Amino acid sequence: MPKVKEEYFEAKKKEIIKAAFEVCKRKPAYDVTMSDIVAETGLSQGGVYKYYNNICSVYAALIDEANLVGNQKDKIDQIMASEAKPEIKLKELFSVSEEFFSDMLLSYNKILFELGTFCIQNPEYDKRINGETRVTPVFPYLAGRVAELIVTETASGYFKPVVPVEDVLNYVVASFDGIIRDVTLNKCYSIATEEVNNLDEKRLINCLYISTVKLLGM
Repeated sequence: MPKVKEEYFEAKKKEIIKAAFEVCKRKPAYDVTMSDIVAETGLSQGGVYKYYNNICSVYAALIDEANLVGNQKDKIDQIMASEAKPEIKLKELFSVSEEFFSDMLLSYNKILFELGTFCIQNPEYDKRINGETRVTPVFPYLAGRVAELIVTETASGYFKPVVPVEDVLNYVVASFDGIIRDVTLNKCYSIATEEVNNLDEKRLINCLYISTVKLLGM
């Protein structure tokens, strides 16, 4: 494909995904239709379907755009390849999660939360959407590298967990999932209770880091 044509093609795709993003901010993402997106772009139906022929392909592109924010995968790899002490690497990995999550709260997190809930309830859509994504999801990749670090350094004797290492890993994943869920509900949907209000993702993730290193015997 000639370069000019390729650039035009990519620009049109980005224009359509930007329109889809705007619609998803106003409506629940799982209720967005191709007709909504066509109307938002101002293009003809054929002009949109030429690039995205169904809503699952649009969802997949939105998820890919979200996971490209901040080039986090490269940051994670650089941390893992560094010569820093394991607990410093762990701190930096938690900082990546904090930075990425804060960015998502300002942009894609409402959309990702709604699509994630929708996909849990509709496994056939989950399969179709994930089958079209092309970018490595940041949070699962980060969780995998954190687990790799903890398991490797426990095996080497550097970390000395006070509970089984599997329990530490499960605790980190479950806690982080809870932070994502509760902060998203609190900040994106203004859902709060007397017990849970004005949640700060940075402070919560810092608390999770401190408790994790304590569990690792540091």
